[in-house]
Amino acid sequence: MRLVSLAIILCAVAATAGADDRPAAETTGAAESAARPIPGPEPTGDPVGRADGQPDGPTDVGIADPNASTSSIATVAVPVTLPPLQPLIPDPQGGVLQELDRRDPQGDSDDALPLLGSPVDPEADAPAVEFAPRALEVADAWDPRLHADLPWEFCGPRSGAAGFTGPSAPAGSEGIPVEIIADRVDYDRKTEVIQLRGGVDVVQADQRLVADLSTYDRRSGRLDASGDVFLETPGLRIQGDKADYNVLTRQGTIGAARYRLSGGANLLGTAEEAEILSEQQSRYRNITYTTCPPGNADWSIKARDLKLDQESGMGYAHHARIRIGKIPVLYTPYIFFPIDDRRRSGVLIPSFGSSNTTGTDISIPYYWNIAPNIDATITPRIMSTRGLMLGTQLRYLDRFQQVEINAEVLPEDRRATELGTRGALRIEQTGRLGPRWSSAIDFASVSDDQYLQDFGNRLDATSLRNLVQRGDIYYAGKGWRALTRVQQFQTIDAAIPPANRPYGQMPHVELDYDPQRWNDLIEYSLKGQYDFFDHGSRVHGNRLVAVPTLRMPMRRSFGHLIPRARLYYTGYDLLEQAEGLPSRQSYAIPSFDLDGTLVFERDTAWFGTQTLQTLEPRIYYVLTSFEDQSNAPLFDTTPLDFSFASLFRPNRFTGYDRIGDENRLTLGLTSRTIANQTGQELFRASVGQIYFFEDRRVQLTGNAVEDDVQSSVAGEFAARISDDWSARASLQWNPDDTEAPWEKRVLQLRYAPSKDTRLNLAYRFNFGDQPDLRYEDTDISLQVPIGPQVKLVGRWLYSMLYDETVEAFAGIELGRCCWRLRVLGQHLQTGNDSGNTSLMLQVELAGLGSFGNQIDTLLERGIYGYHTD
Repeated sequence: MRLVSLAIILCAVAATAGADDRPAAETTGAAESAARPIPGPEPTGDPVGRADGQPDGPTDVGIADPNASTSSIATVAVPVTLPPLQPLIPDPQGGVLQELDRRDPQGDSDDALPLLGSPVDPEADAPAVEFAPRALEVADAWDPRLHADLPWEFCGPRSGAAGFTGPSAPAGSEGIPVEIIADRVDYDRKTEVIQLRGGVDVVQADQRLVADLSTYDRRSGRLDASGDVFLETPGLRIQGDKADYNVLTRQGTIGAARYRLSGGANLLGTAEEAEILSEQQSRYRNITYTTCPPGNADWSIKARDLKLDQESGMGYAHHARIRIGKIPVLYTPYIFFPIDDRRRSGVLIPSFGSSNTTGTDISIPYYWNIAPNIDATITPRIMSTRGLMLGTQLRYLDRFQQVEINAEVLPEDRRATELGTRGALRIEQTGRLGPRWSSAIDFASVSDDQYLQDFGNRLDATSLRNLVQRGDIYYAGKGWRALTRVQQFQTIDAAIPPANRPYGQMPHVELDYDPQRWNDLIEYSLKGQYDFFDHGSRVHGNRLVAVPTLRMPMRRSFGHLIPRARLYYTGYDLLEQAEGLPSRQSYAIPSFDLDGTLVFERDTAWFGTQTLQTLEPRIYYVLTSFEDQSNAPLFDTTPLDFSFASLFRPNRFTGYDRIGDENRLTLGLTSRTIANQTGQELFRASVGQIYFFEDRRVQLTGNAVEDDVQSSVAGEFAARISDDWSARASLQWNPDDTEAPWEKRVLQLRYAPSKDTRLNLAYRFNFGDQPDLRYEDTDISLQVPIGPQVKLVGRWLYSMLYDETVEAFAGIELGRCCWRLRVLGQHLQTGNDSGNTSLMLQVELAGLGSFGNQIDTLLERGIYGYHTD
């Protein structure tokens, strides 16, 4: 019959035992030490394996023969407690700057590439025969206890968690009771050795050790376990055939180990022997490691030995091989790598590619951890047809600001030697200089107009025609705000003549007063601007703008009515003004507008779903007096793009160089269908039109007069057809034009039944007032699974107006949780008569990194709704 022995306390054994062969002083001291109470919570609940009818409280046991072993059913407490083991993934320590807290600062991979070719570890031994106690690929080789009740929701480290740290030595837990359960307990008083046999189960707090046999030597602190050994701590489970651990020195070994990490990371593997050197260091022989789920070791790392140093946050391995399935694909004799989220200098994962503009393209980034708040990534880029380019990314962070500088230089371009040294620069800065002051810098520059076409937009410039160069200082006061800005542009489109290039603002000063209420009825506010517009080929100079505003908002649950009056003041002091035109001029133009909306509601149904339908008529009237502004320059003013939203704006121009004379009424109607339970908008339709009561005489240039009595009709539509289908449309229709009434059309249809399946169809048409603003495009993008592990991805953006492909890519994506392979071909139109065709490859291994081109970034940009796992 199975015997059940409950928590053994050496003090109780010593207190009930007779005198032994030791001197009296030693015997008395041992008894007093054993009888000393242990602080900590008492065990609660029935011990595992207790037979029915056993008492709930502890039972003292006497020992008749001091020289004989005893076996009994007992519940006692052990004065020498087993310190708990730490989880494999320790909590990250403070002091790490979040903005710099990523293993690959360049963004080319999830992890830094292990450093290759480093000095050989002096502790390295001769190569050993590979150990494989059980094939990692065989699912049945894993003990079910390693994975019971542990979900595998992700592979590798959790996003934001530290890296793989391996089993660490136990931390001190003195004073916490230990509960020991076994079929048989034998205690030898002479040798002070406790023998545990059958169903050994040692529990301390949230640590647990299970074995078939175990021996504990009280004098030396040595604990031996054998048979089916299973160790569980928070975040870590290890199963082996033997364990030898010393609770006093906190050192020991576990043989034939199989481990599973959970919580901060999902990892598993095997080791011939795991050796705990100290609380911060551990060593493993013949180790296997993978982030793939149990039974699916699609890739793994095997190494002869591995040393993990948690104090320095580094791991060191010898004779490491990366395997795809059972086939080794990469070998290195020595490798060291980070095991937590601390930043370290080293070579990052290279990227490889090929295109018809650069040839074979290889980048090998090196990460330099200069200081806790400063780092740099230096990237040699080898292009077979152009030469060697050197790129640098520098990042700086302190309490007040963060700065990122990206620079590239190509000393000599073998395909364009006449251009000399080529390069690019991008500076980005954001700062907070106290509770109210902030700053921002965005500066981009390239050496020549063809740079971005030849080397790609690697510096993420905001425009292919003009690169912004801007610096801001912002102050937020109580009820008011101020902005000071200097801004200019580098035009990189040679087709734009100098006279048509944008103005610089050197400086731009803006002052805004928030709306203030007077007598709970009237709101007043003020906007002011001062600019010095700089230009080398056109009239330039000073402009002052002030716009005081009064309004009386009346809002109710069924709608609103908001009358508003304002005065536009604009003054100029110009340089190099055209002959015959005044250098100093000013305008004061009053304006009034009235905005009113009513909301009607009713209950209805949308394909069986109970919904609320609204009907929202809206009127908007604008009256602005005429002022001849034809002598004023055009610094930042263009026609406002016509759309449904522009129907309700007071000025038909952007900026303040032209204030349009207005006497018009806008009529609009919107209807929404909203789900009652979720509040989700299932359908929306909006349509509107402007009716003019007077001709419009203010124009950008010339003396032409607009005499239309009504505008085009603008409409917007959006519908969620089902859970999988949605549609949007934006239309502009001119009823007075019988030949080409449709001025703008945008139609979009999206199908997304799951996160892995989507189809996007779009048609975009704009007749445009100018030829360079016209376009007619079709856009198709998709992500389609053709099996549990294979997806097809692609996009085709085609210009029907110019009968050419603007951008197209197609590829295949294979993989699952722990790995991903992407192969993609792309064609990108970079100019009127030029294009770039390239073939890209990317391999992702969860927890190890990404190799090759950043295809995932391209897919997220080109396929609406695409997200990497």
